[in-house]
Amino acid sequence: MTPKEEKAHASGLDERIAGALVGAAVGDALGGPVEGYSPEQIVERHAGRVHGIVGPWHGDAWRTARPIAPYHKGDGHVTDDTLMTHALVRVYARVRDHLDAYAIADHLVPDLMTNPRWIPELETEALPLQRVFLAEKWLVARLHYGHLDPREAGVGNIVNCGAAMYMAPVGLVNAANPAGAYAEALDIAGAHQSSYGREAAAVLAAAVAAASTPGASPDSVVSACLALAKDGTRAAIEQVCETASQHTDFESALTPLRKAVAPYDTVGPDYRQPSLGARRPSRLHTIEELPIALGMLVVSRGDYRHAVLGAVNYGRDCDSIATMAGAMAGALGSPVPEDWAKQVSEASRLDLWEPATTLTTVTREIFRRDVTRRRSHEAALTELGA
Repeated sequence: MTPKEEKAHASGLDERIAGALVGAAVGDALGGPVEGYSPEQIVERHAGRVHGIVGPWHGDAWRTARPIAPYHKGDGHVTDDTLMTHALVRVYARVRDHLDAYAIADHLVPDLMTNPRWIPELETEALPLQRVFLAEKWLVARLHYGHLDPREAGVGNIVNCGAAMYMAPVGLVNAANPAGAYAEALDIAGAHQSSYGREAAAVLAAAVAAASTPGASPDSVVSACLALAKDGTRAAIEQVCETASQHTDFESALTPLRKAVAPYDTVGPDYRQPSLGARRPSRLHTIEELPIALGMLVVSRGDYRHAVLGAVNYGRDCDSIATMAGAMAGALGSPVPEDWAKQVSEASRLDLWEPATTLTTVTREIFRRDVTRRRSHEAALTELGA
């Protein structure tokens, strides 16, 4: 590779990692204030579709209004999706190699428990553990206090998108290698989730890795996911993306995409009142967020703004859907609107670009190690006559 080609290659990696991580955070912030509501409720509350950053659902009463209090969702504040994503980047920065479930026990859990950080939704500095949802607190209960084998600690947890929502860094470390991203994320997520929650984490990582491939498109990302996904997750992705391919605007796609994923979703029609069978292990079901994020990627033809706004206006767990859609569209190279990124960064008091810079450096280090390991393996097999 010539110096010019090397520079272009490096620039491409920088841009894709920054696009994915900044894109995920911005999607998270846009989706936060309308999380848990239906598309119809969102239209009624905002007198139309959401087209950018909006304020809290209950306005100035956000401090006490249930079920949101005490979180300041809106005004450009990121949620736990981004807090967990950045925490995983810090683990990569510490280990500086591929991760496994033991890295979650040894590094992620202590980070959540012992290092106070600015929590935008609480508007104060606190331990990340004090903000994350019960499915993430499970990591601390099982790994720190229960001393379970990290590879099995996810068994028994709520089966939801808790692990998938922060797996984009795994896809970026394994850029252009979806199978490698899938395998690494599957191991990592074993500490957090089981069943289709763990599967979704692996497929999301694979999707981001596929999106980071030169020349990638929404269709190639979906194809990579279908080649790896198993059981209900695969079936749901196939059905949702087939439906999505018939639409070019998220407005017309909102209801059809929900109908497509509904047979595989355990939560049920009322997101705030989950069914009795919700979030239980099954080979027949999927989390809702991943197939819908992929569907919005297809509907938008990979355009960041369109994909994220589609995810946001879908409602339900739309901060996580928009986080995933934003990560994939950003990894494809679709630019994140600068005004959104600037406003989210300032409102959340977070440097959204610093984790991307860190992960880019670490990714290059890991790639060099991978090359050395691969060549050593090739030399050994050559000597053996393979």
